[in-house]
Amino acid sequence: MSYVNRLILLVLVAINGLATLAAGAYAETVGLRSLARNSLVVAQSTLPNWAAGLTGAAAESAEKKDAENAQGESGTPAEANPAAETAKPAAPAAAPTPEMPAQLEKVLQPVRRISGLLEEYEKTVERVKDRDDELARIRIDIDKIPGEARAAIAAIAPRLAEIKAQIEKLGPAPKSGEPAESAEVAAERTRLNGLATQLDGAIKSAELSDVKARQLIGRVQDLRQAIFANQVLSRTKHSPLKPSLWQSVFTELPSAGREIVAIGKGWWARASSRVYELVSILALSLVIYFGLRLMRRRVFAARLTRPEGASAPRFFERAAVASWVGPARALPRIAAVLFLYVGLESSDLLYLQSDRIAAVVLKAAMIAFIVFSLSWAVLQPNRPTWRLFNVSDASARRLHLIMRLAVVVYGIDLVLRDLIKMLYLPFQVSVAQAFIFSMLFAGLLFALARTSLEPRTVLTPSSEDEGGTFGAEFARSAWIKVPLGILALFIAGAAVTGYVALARYVSSQVLLTGTAIVVILLMHLAIRALSGDTRVPGEDESGAGSRILVGRFKLDETQQRHMDSILYGVLNVLLAFIAIPVLLYTWGFSAPEITALFKSAVFGFDIGGIRIAPTRILLAIGLFVGLLFVTRLIQRWLKATLLQPSRIDSGLANSIHTGVGYAGYALAALAAISYGGLDITNLAIVAGALSVGIGFGLQSIVNNFVSGLILLVERPIKVGDWISVGAYEGHVRRISVRSTEIETFDRSSVIVPNSELISGTVRNRTHRNALGRVEVAVGVSYSADPERVKELLEKVTQASPMVLQFPAPLISFDNFGASSLDFTVRAYLVDVNKSVSTATDLRIRIFKALGEAGIEIPFPQQDVHLRDLDFVKSTVARMAAERAAKAAKPTQPAGQNGGAEHGAADAAKDGHTHKTS
Repeated sequence: MSYVNRLILLVLVAINGLATLAAGAYAETVGLRSLARNSLVVAQSTLPNWAAGLTGAAAESAEKKDAENAQGESGTPAEANPAAETAKPAAPAAAPTPEMPAQLEKVLQPVRRISGLLEEYEKTVERVKDRDDELARIRIDIDKIPGEARAAIAAIAPRLAEIKAQIEKLGPAPKSGEPAESAEVAAERTRLNGLATQLDGAIKSAELSDVKARQLIGRVQDLRQAIFANQVLSRTKHSPLKPSLWQSVFTELPSAGREIVAIGKGWWARASSRVYELVSILALSLVIYFGLRLMRRRVFAARLTRPEGASAPRFFERAAVASWVGPARALPRIAAVLFLYVGLESSDLLYLQSDRIAAVVLKAAMIAFIVFSLSWAVLQPNRPTWRLFNVSDASARRLHLIMRLAVVVYGIDLVLRDLIKMLYLPFQVSVAQAFIFSMLFAGLLFALARTSLEPRTVLTPSSEDEGGTFGAEFARSAWIKVPLGILALFIAGAAVTGYVALARYVSSQVLLTGTAIVVILLMHLAIRALSGDTRVPGEDESGAGSRILVGRFKLDETQQRHMDSILYGVLNVLLAFIAIPVLLYTWGFSAPEITALFKSAVFGFDIGGIRIAPTRILLAIGLFVGLLFVTRLIQRWLKATLLQPSRIDSGLANSIHTGVGYAGYALAALAAISYGGLDITNLAIVAGALSVGIGFGLQSIVNNFVSGLILLVERPIKVGDWISVGAYEGHVRRISVRSTEIETFDRSSVIVPNSELISGTVRNRTHRNALGRVEVAVGVSYSADPERVKELLEKVTQASPMVLQFPAPLISFDNFGASSLDFTVRAYLVDVNKSVSTATDLRIRIFKALGEAGIEIPFPQQDVHLRDLDFVKSTVARMAAERAAKAAKPTQPAGQNGGAEHGAADAAKDGHTHKTS
């Protein structure tokens, strides 16, 4: 009986379809399909085709006509006949060519197949250029062509290189007038040249296919963008403000209801014969739902119930809880509904229209369950202590209600949209349905923007961890409410003015993209809670990861911070790899398209004729870092073993250590550049530009660089040497390719360009060895015996432990000084760096020895001789007489006479004094 029912149902469906096709051109253009697409990436996604009804039903007629033309000669669409593509023979050569070996023929087959496929794709694109669904499917196939072309080129290139190497071995063909080569060699040369020509032509054909495929992808992208703009930005002829639209809708509703009832009766007629299976599936679905719900309730009671008097959970604790509460709440419903759908599908209880209706209902239910659970996890209407944002209970309940109503409106709209298309209802019904639900969604957005978000607790400086600036201030800020109000007005205005497609598109994007962003944000907050974030007051300074490892690996505070930073970065990178596909999917990308995008992003894409492969670039960077790490390991091993000061000179060790570092750096750079895809021969251009720069202004830099290499190789100056350069004297601490660092004796660093050390005069006191000489000057009185002084100085110098006995010290009698007899002690040292301390020790010993021997070290002595002393005496006498004459005047009183007598006496005294001196 069930088979009879199925046959009757099929007949009814066929009759209904024929009647609908005869009635008009609404078969494929009616029904508003999903417009949750992003205009920025619209060319990558599957766009709806229902909006063609905004300008009439011409698109359907064109589609049928294209389909009839496509069947053409073979009676089947061109894209449905892949055998013809692969079996298409290659174009005949212009001249006879040698027979291709089986191995080379196998390599050339992919190139011929790609060329044939590309030709068919070009024809298909022109045939379906008005149908977005077909363009989306053909785009996925065209995306494979560039990769296959590159793979074919990579397979042919080594074979072509082998043949060219064989041709080079044969040498050049003999010129006219030269002896002819043997027939075997000439035949082999002709054969190899023919094979090389064919392989080279195949490579060029593959490269051309790559270029044509990319151009065709651009063509498809332009077509889809035009279709999207026409669908979304077109204004419908059937304005929702016209009464005729609603009259048509009310006229079609009874027939639509009868068709739905007929579909339901047909499904029940089939399911009633298998009622036990249906009841079993329903029962198991309920068992799954209530079982998982009971487990969820117990987990919530154990993890979310806090004892009385316990402190409120911190912000990141609430964020971490919200990240797992959402999935936990959605799990029972999603698991039960999935089991129900899979059970009905596997039991053959879903077929034709019922299968399609069940699929769209499942999609709407999944979206609703996810949004319900996410809203509950963030707002926590029944557990305010775990609420992520600092809002009151009333505000949280209102927000939760609005979010649930919004997703219910979206789900019903999604189901009705598919039903209208499945029942082939007129386009007016689609416009009315889109208008109603766009207005409802706009009203809910406006209500959300008008919701008063009162805080649950008043924030104080001591309780900033109660959400902080990321909590209530974030929720109450105007930049959240104002955009929601603007979106609500925009959706309502677009729907009223006839842009119902645009209104529906914006509504879908607000819900789906907003939900995805909230999920991603919660995951990011959970990562911050796991890795620790010291920027939020009240939070722990260390993350959960470092706290787990601190006991096992004995990590200190610095290591814990490093561990938290590494964990934070790694988890956020993984989150980015998850978030990008999720956002692309909400914008309408299909799974194959997302995969193709990731392959292009990871394995390479072209920009301005340059192919950029992020994977190769990252691997090249990793290779560079790895080789540098190996170089550092080799340098450390050399420094710890072969370059020990006890085994090798420190200057030579520094030169070897630096040379190994430069060699490793150059090798790492060349290897990374080569692996990254940059031809090393292209560096000649850089070298040419660099030579021009050297000619204009880089002479000094190159001079210092070359001088640094000379210093490292020739080693006239080594690290540790005691040198004097101009006014500076000190030890060499570091030699680089540009400059040399000298540490003076006052611990200051002097940076000297290498060119000055090569072209200038440098005094190096430790160039070949540390052997040096110290000189001490000694002066004795003229009363001393020079031979005895020399013997005494020799004895004192030889007794010093810091002086070498060979070469023996040298005592010299240098000169007859003004106040002393001058001697110089010249003594040789093992280490010239100890010359100051050695000279000090010798001076102390000499001073004590001379004192014990009674030999005086004289002070400086000078004799002063005055010339023309008679003139001085006469001058003094004249001055005294003049003073006496002035004092002997007759008119002076007695007191003054006494004073004059005293003055004369004084003058006489002065004259006597000057005379004696």
